[in-house]
Amino acid sequence: MRDCFAPLTLAVGLGALCVAAAADDDAKARSYGRHLAQECTGCHRIDGADNGIPSIIGWGADRFTKTLEFYRTGERTNPVMVSVVKSLDDTQIRALAAYYASLPNPQKK
Repeated sequence: MRDCFAPLTLAVGLGALCVAAAADDDAKARSYGRHLAQECTGCHRIDGADNGIPSIIGWGADRFTKTLEFYRTGERTNPVMVSVVKSLDDTQIRALAAYYASLPNPQKK
């Protein structure tokens, strides 16, 4: 009887490891994104205020990556953002997206 539970126990254990590894990857991405975001805060305020430059605090990761992709493809044409996006690879964009998505938007109360 115990032998029939061995595969189930193994599967549950491996599943838990995968979840833990994914959580660790998410934490690493957010940490890397926080490091990269130091450049962004020169224009995009960390308090979420819009000073003529849109706030990106609390954007969902999909919205963030799609917006940057629009700059890559020329669908959006702000020269500063086009230059910034050209300097970022996909991993960096995903890290920034993870970081900004993790921040609470102070404008949404």
